[in-house]
Amino acid sequence: MKQPELGQKILELRKAKGLTQEELVELCNINVRTIQRIEAGEVTPRSYTIKSILEVLGYDFKEIQQTNDQNSVISPEIIGKAAFLKTAFFVGIVYFLLAFVEGIFDYWQTGEDISPEAAPWYIAVKIGIMLTFGVFTFGFYRLSLIKPNVIVKAASILLIIATCFGVAADIYGFNNASVWQSVQFSKAILFGALYIVFGLGLIRYQTDFGSFALVTGILSIISGIAFLSIILAIPGLFVFTIFEILQLVLLYKAYESITGKSPSPKNLDIHAFG
Repeated sequence: MKQPELGQKILELRKAKGLTQEELVELCNINVRTIQRIEAGEVTPRSYTIKSILEVLGYDFKEIQQTNDQNSVISPEIIGKAAFLKTAFFVGIVYFLLAFVEGIFDYWQTGEDISPEAAPWYIAVKIGIMLTFGVFTFGFYRLSLIKPNVIVKAASILLIIATCFGVAADIYGFNNASVWQSVQFSKAILFGALYIVFGLGLIRYQTDFGSFALVTGILSIISGIAFLSIILAIPGLFVFTIFEILQLVLLYKAYESITGKSPSPKNLDIHAFG
């Protein structure tokens, strides 16, 4: 049995026995704060802690273990869907590296320093960004199907569509400074709004993936606000870079927790990475 079901079960058993949290603490010699966090589903206690609590409450520890064994069986369908998350993670790394090359091209484009001969390379990088970003972000769409999240589901698709249009506009505006700059302003506003929405969706995953999802979502929102302001768009890129790194880690950790290759997703805490 996993959290929050375990905490709820202990809460029900304690109330059935007519015990307060303080009385339970005295009987099993466990810190009251620990009991509170277990019942709230905030932490997954060690086996001996669970056993100690259940013995006091008159519940067979083997029943919890049996439930754990049943819950640990993951359906092939879920594993199949989750497999794409791993693919999206590795493609996301390629996208992340390619984004630095794109940044150099965009910087040159701002100063009108790109020669016409560089056009094929510019176009190739932009198409590469479109494809790799599409696969990477589609990973979050697939995640929203496994762990239902309508905000992430909608925002992921909109981000992919917006990127396709954005790349097409960049290519069209190549060597045309007036058009190119207008395109960048429009993209900043569009992506700013979308990343705010996307961030709100990621925050909702806090119940599944802990505070790491919360921090990732907050950084997405901050990046979106920075892009929308236009003035803070450049500094916002630094926050956005950190956000994308956390995005990659979150996607891979989601894959591990869904396929049972890591501890309970509730333990996916930001402190584990710092």
